[in-house]
Amino acid sequence: MSTPTSEVRPLARQMGTWGALFLTLSAETPASSVFVILPGVVQAAGSGALISMAAAGLVALCMALTYAELGSTFPSAGGEYAIVGSVLGPLAGFAVLGVNLFNLLLAGAALSLGVADYLGQLAPGLEPVPTALAALAVATGLGVLNVRASALVTGIFLAVELLALLIVAALGFAHPARPLSQVLLHPMIGGAHGALGAVGLGGLATAVVVGLFAYDGYGSAVYLAEEVRDVRRKLVRAVLWALAATALAEMAALAAVLVGAPDLAALFADGDGMISAFTARAGGAGLGRLVSAGVALAILNAVIALVLMTGRQLYATARDGVWPGPVGRALCRVHPRFGSPWAATLVAGLLSAGLCLVPLSLLLLLSGAGVTLIYAALSLACLLHGRKRRAAAPGWRLPLWPAPPLLALGLLGVFGAVSLGEGATSFAVSLGCAALAAAYYALVLKRRRGWRLAGPSVEAP
Repeated sequence: MSTPTSEVRPLARQMGTWGALFLTLSAETPASSVFVILPGVVQAAGSGALISMAAAGLVALCMALTYAELGSTFPSAGGEYAIVGSVLGPLAGFAVLGVNLFNLLLAGAALSLGVADYLGQLAPGLEPVPTALAALAVATGLGVLNVRASALVTGIFLAVELLALLIVAALGFAHPARPLSQVLLHPMIGGAHGALGAVGLGGLATAVVVGLFAYDGYGSAVYLAEEVRDVRRKLVRAVLWALAATALAEMAALAAVLVGAPDLAALFADGDGMISAFTARAGGAGLGRLVSAGVALAILNAVIALVLMTGRQLYATARDGVWPGPVGRALCRVHPRFGSPWAATLVAGLLSAGLCLVPLSLLLLLSGAGVTLIYAALSLACLLHGRKRRAAAPGWRLPLWPAPPLLALGLLGVFGAVSLGEGATSFAVSLGCAALAAAYYALVLKRRRGWRLAGPSVEAP
């Protein structure tokens, strides 16, 4: 038996643009991306990383416009699952749900395991798993609070995060070793024995795929759609402003490092720790440790936002009748004082905690392709929804339709094909999650007819 929608307490609309923006930026976590993901972009494209990030930014812009239109038209805490299910049908919606829930839980665990790496600069010898579990406990506790309180906490943490990136940018631009034009017009990459060589198109394309992860997170605003007032306008602002702020912060920090590094070959040789190493060399060991602490706080901030948003998706799926009887009723519980889906948030934290026992390298390997598949599904949904715009519920309309979703689909196809060799395992796992979730709908939920999308109307205040 599914949970009757009439018995489910709705989430309260108590948040404006800034609260949604702070939580979305925290999930997007620009500082974590600069220190953890951008080294992978540089390893693939060398100093051509700026070119690759600009191309990835074009895809991200197309997707942000797509998220803004679909999220304002279908404002559900179910996020991408509810959007795709509304437009492409329940089978496609459940396929996206399988990929998305898997990725959200993996991301929460992977980020939590990364906290110890940066706190280790201040407190050497921290064990990754206990530290990750402690981070998840803090994040889950904060996620249960009133959403405005959570937004305030993440906003404070976000200020520290952006300050760390400002320091990195200042260190690089204060003592430039080469002009920005040289970085853009003559991209170089490390070769054998420390020699520098020209970057190939394959390297630039592979770096674009990695760069998509550095920007990813702006779409997480859709999980807050049931708690944002005047959702048609304010949700759109949160999505687009989050991408703009992240792109500016990440591109500025990356440009500063590539311009300010005295020796590019030495920078490339530092591998995954190149941004941290650059900061310590340019600002001294003490400043390097402080910036690392800021990055640890940024990662914790991202974990808070991820647990909060995963809990909201679990709440929405329970309200729709996805989970059986007592499980569904438990996940639908809303805190009488805080107005948060507290039970679903606790479950989200516990599931991510269980995944912390999986090696970090395996978590990263498994989660890679999910974003590409979800972006493709949303682009298709936007194209189909656009044909029915006049009859659909009112929402924000992206400009130049259908160019953004078409361009996003084309670029995702090209860059995905280039990276398929290295990411075959991740694609296979993501497709497996999609198939299992779709089979669950077709073989269980469809037969008992206990499922239906039950999100609030866009007409809600």
